[in-house]
Amino acid sequence: MKTKRGLQALVVAAALFGEAAYAQSSVQLYGLVDAFVGEKKALNGQSAVVAGNGGMTAPFFGLRGNEDIGGGTQVIFDLESYFNVQTGASGRTGFPNDGLFSRNAYVGLTGRYGTLTAGLTPPLLWFSTIKFNPFGNSFVFAPIVLHSYIGVNGQGVFGDAGEWWNTVYYSTPSVNGLVGKAMYAFGNDPGHLGQNKWTTQVSYSNGGFATSVVYQQIKFSLTAGDLDTVLPGLTTQSVVNVGTSYDLGFVKFFGQYQHIWDSVTTGNVGVDTGQLGFSIPVGVGWILGSDAYSKSSGNSSVYRNTWAISYDYPLSRRTDIYAAFLSDRASRMSLGNTFGGGIRTSF
Repeated sequence: MKTKRGLQALVVAAALFGEAAYAQSSVQLYGLVDAFVGEKKALNGQSAVVAGNGGMTAPFFGLRGNEDIGGGTQVIFDLESYFNVQTGASGRTGFPNDGLFSRNAYVGLTGRYGTLTAGLTPPLLWFSTIKFNPFGNSFVFAPIVLHSYIGVNGQGVFGDAGEWWNTVYYSTPSVNGLVGKAMYAFGNDPGHLGQNKWTTQVSYSNGGFATSVVYQQIKFSLTAGDLDTVLPGLTTQSVVNVGTSYDLGFVKFFGQYQHIWDSVTTGNVGVDTGQLGFSIPVGVGWILGSDAYSKSSGNSSVYRNTWAISYDYPLSRRTDIYAAFLSDRASRMSLGNTFGGGIRTSF
């Protein structure tokens, strides 16, 4: 009888400890699928009817997890992969350098003293760019994303469209809405010890107000010593970005100012970019609008002006449909525009 009761107690204890152990760690599968149909004419290009990939958000899936190791500290990891919903191919359309996990691939620690990770991580400038504009990270309809990461006439931010390889990242805990962050990317190439990328950010949010200041400096784009291949004579690129948003309830405003310094052997170039945007609730959906203007100075005097308008309608908490139009103008190039409608769902 005692043996039977002992076995029962052991089974109950094992179940309780098993549940506790399970609660201390977790792994989550998640992602987003976005497809649209429309007509697109790139700058200096010809019009084409397209079945597009990621009108509002580049499709991706991910695995993230954490393990509680005690003392309020957790081990964390994140693996995220872009894919093309139209073809099933891995990576984003137009980005041949995308690997299997090119959206995020890192492991680290998080706790009372902040978060520290190592691996592949988007730079702080990318997060500021997509946070302070109503179209988020759209490579189709977000004017500031196009100006920053799909530049023309020598304008734009180098260092890939979003992700940095070989990084170490640290974020402080939030103190009354104030957060500091820093990231460093190694060149990982013998003989190029001075080749690096680094960035810092201070951000603040309180209620409906948020703001951020980011500084970024790069001495290579993808691999050490390659800046001269993306812009002849370029040795260093530095960027400062100031973003802000304010939600009044009946309208949310977005704004950004960005200045790029290109140190070029044939003559330095500066690029000033301003972006204004809004999101207005109409019915159960939102009207989104944004305009970005970039002007070069120094050894260049080109400009670019892009604006977009959209209506986003939620079908559920995870799914929405949208219709959008974008107009794009730039020096020495014929007008570009894109319009279409799509559906986006997350899981």
